[in-house]
Amino acid sequence: MQFFAERGHTIVPSAALVPKDDPTLLFTIAGMVQFKPFFAGTIPLPYRRAATVQKCLRVTDLENVGKTLRHHTFFEMLGNFSFGDYFKREAIAWAWEFLTKVLRLDRDRLYVSVFRDDDEANDIWIKDVGLESKRVVRLSEKDNFWEPAGGTGACGPSSEIFFDMGDDYSCHKPDCFVGCDCDRYIEIWNIVFPQFDQRPDGTRGPLKNRGIDTGMGFERLVTVAQRAKSNYHTDIFKPIVDTAAGLVGVEYGKNLSVDVNFNVMADHIRALVFAIAEGVIPSNEERGYVLRKLLRRALRSAQRLGPEEPILYRLVGAVVKTMRDAYPEIEAKENQTALIIKSEEERFLKTLDSGLVQFETIVKGKREIDGKDAFKLYDTYGFPFDLIVELAHERKIEVDKAGFEKAMEEQRLTSRKGARFAERAQWNIVREGSGKFVGYESDSCETEVIRWLKSGDYSEIVLADTPFYAEAGGQVGETGKIKGEGFTLAVLDVFYSQGMIVHECHPAKGSPGSFSPGRVAAEVDQRHRRESARAHTATHLLQAVLKKVLGEHVRQEGSLVEPGRFRFDFLHFNQLSRNELEQVEKGVYELIIDDIPVEKSWMPLSEAVRLGAIALFGEKYGDTVRVVRVDGHSMELCGGIHVNRTGEIGVFKIQSEGSAAAGIRRIVALVGNRAYEDAKEQYDTLAELAGLIGGDPIKSVRQVLLAKKELEEKCERFTRLTARHGAQELVAKAEKIRDFDFVSLPHSDYDLEQLRLIADAVNEKTEHVVGLLFGGPKEKLNYIVFVSKELTKQFNAVELIKMVGQAVGGGGGGRPHLAEGGGGDKTKIDEAIGALRQHLSKTI
Repeated sequence: MQFFAERGHTIVPSAALVPKDDPTLLFTIAGMVQFKPFFAGTIPLPYRRAATVQKCLRVTDLENVGKTLRHHTFFEMLGNFSFGDYFKREAIAWAWEFLTKVLRLDRDRLYVSVFRDDDEANDIWIKDVGLESKRVVRLSEKDNFWEPAGGTGACGPSSEIFFDMGDDYSCHKPDCFVGCDCDRYIEIWNIVFPQFDQRPDGTRGPLKNRGIDTGMGFERLVTVAQRAKSNYHTDIFKPIVDTAAGLVGVEYGKNLSVDVNFNVMADHIRALVFAIAEGVIPSNEERGYVLRKLLRRALRSAQRLGPEEPILYRLVGAVVKTMRDAYPEIEAKENQTALIIKSEEERFLKTLDSGLVQFETIVKGKREIDGKDAFKLYDTYGFPFDLIVELAHERKIEVDKAGFEKAMEEQRLTSRKGARFAERAQWNIVREGSGKFVGYESDSCETEVIRWLKSGDYSEIVLADTPFYAEAGGQVGETGKIKGEGFTLAVLDVFYSQGMIVHECHPAKGSPGSFSPGRVAAEVDQRHRRESARAHTATHLLQAVLKKVLGEHVRQEGSLVEPGRFRFDFLHFNQLSRNELEQVEKGVYELIIDDIPVEKSWMPLSEAVRLGAIALFGEKYGDTVRVVRVDGHSMELCGGIHVNRTGEIGVFKIQSEGSAAAGIRRIVALVGNRAYEDAKEQYDTLAELAGLIGGDPIKSVRQVLLAKKELEEKCERFTRLTARHGAQELVAKAEKIRDFDFVSLPHSDYDLEQLRLIADAVNEKTEHVVGLLFGGPKEKLNYIVFVSKELTKQFNAVELIKMVGQAVGGGGGGRPHLAEGGGGDKTKIDEAIGALRQHLSKTI
């Protein structure tokens, strides 16, 4: 950073891995992401030169991670940027100076590529820097034209600098040179020249702030500087790899196919640690889905090395130790991160077991696994595609890869449907500006449209001034109306995009005309605002009371605030008892009825910290912050909309409390009108119940439950008696096969539990027996195979159930002495019994 600071660059901290105002991206994928508005000109430039070390997370090259020395999911990108200031000549000269004079890399091992049509960059490298023309390679648009992050925006040609790793890394093809996919010529610096603004239709116009966007992978740079064998042999990764090797008891560096598994574990655990530290939790949605996919892929790699139990969580400490000096936030969340990862590992191992049963069901009688079935295993049970292929090949079954990829693409298209329209169309610009929020002072204002786009009835609008709160800090965007000459638009949502406040709109019901830019009146839906304000202020009160009841360790980990309802995630390791929940609910309610003033004020960040204001962990704040204070109880940094007095919240009711992730609890609560409506609904239900039962409903329900319990006990006794009777009949009709008995029940209405009871009863009455029992009400088919413990060395119930399943067209699994199955054709039961009888007769 010092090198570029000396050359007039502002040193900008890394942006978060989760982009704050870019709806096109799940994670920050490059250093320039936080600067997209600077290149596009949507916000005023605070500086014209910048340098960063940016945390990034990508999964575009996931299948290559671990196999090559240059691909990663989480990585750090060093970058220097120019926004309408210097251009190609300075950027190229400084890059060469830094590599050859500061890092003292061997210039004879450095090569360069340029875009095939970029004569200017080509001439600078040869004429100004002095590189021989044979070491400057012109490549195609695929290699040396940088597409915009998210599909639209700043883009342009690029020039890459490569380091020759030597002949040992070559693919030894005759044309192996710069641009080859092998690891010999490794790209260490990419200098992008953003000079175009790409529109959604693919056309490009001139970029307002033409400049420089560079990216240098820190991990690759360290590999070159340390003369390491690969990125995984550097000081960045080696401690993690060594820890993993010690845990599994397998040596690293002896076998490439083994090493790949260590590489995947080391790479993915870094991504997990950093993303979880920012509050992303593994789940089935968006960012959480990416983490769940990485964790499961890493755990499968660990299993190939031997362990069948959770192990990734034990690598968290190695990541923290390696990276904590640069990123202290991951150390603050070390224990919590390890708990979340361990919990997710345990969940996957359980899912894997059920997935294997599903896999066996899918492959029965097939020569190929359909692409949709393969995707179901991948999407529902977390099976990596290579695991599906591996398991299938063990059974000499092919996998429809094309069908799998089609199903994957269909899912991607579905997930893209929620993307903001503003990122897919070209803005119409009246004048520059990003929109100023004036909603703290008023819920309406006269203003003008300064930017818009339209598609059919749908439009997105940027206003010069807006009273609408844009989604931020967990609070959803506001709704309302925008009225112009002859038209009224309903505002459906408001959000940030590239620094702008964007209003998502649709013609209001009964609006006589269509939208046209100009002077407008903007009005927030007051009921929406009041209900959201009640919920938001209630989250502050809740956190204060949680700290009082549970302890000062409580810390907010996330929230969702919407009209009349909120979700509040917080750090705590135990389920709240009924008494604790009552204390919390009563504590919040007392603060509400005390009708305490809610003060909002702006002050320097240092002053807010001195006063003890609570800040969101990991959130970056400006020099001046907004403080929301409930005197004597709560003081937090917050930009959201709040009530003026706590009494305005009205009703408060905790709806549920549960686990959001390991070490994180979640409370969902209702306030205001929504809480009243929920309470009224419950009261009406209770009143209706009392009318149906008569008298005291609680006493009546207790009597009903007692009677129900007595009936269940009678049913259980009858069921056991029936099972013993059925077992006695089966034993009396047992067939003698060799030196053991074989019993079968071809049809019955028994469910699985009853079939188990019969199997137990048969085992009690006789020894050396194998049984096959069918049952199931109506169209459902269940079956059980059981084997006396004395015979389990000869016969395995799991293998026998597979044979039965194949005969009837179902599937199953279990343990050596008892296996269960389901599904199939009832007309083939006799055929299945005969097949099993024949198999038992032939088995020695």
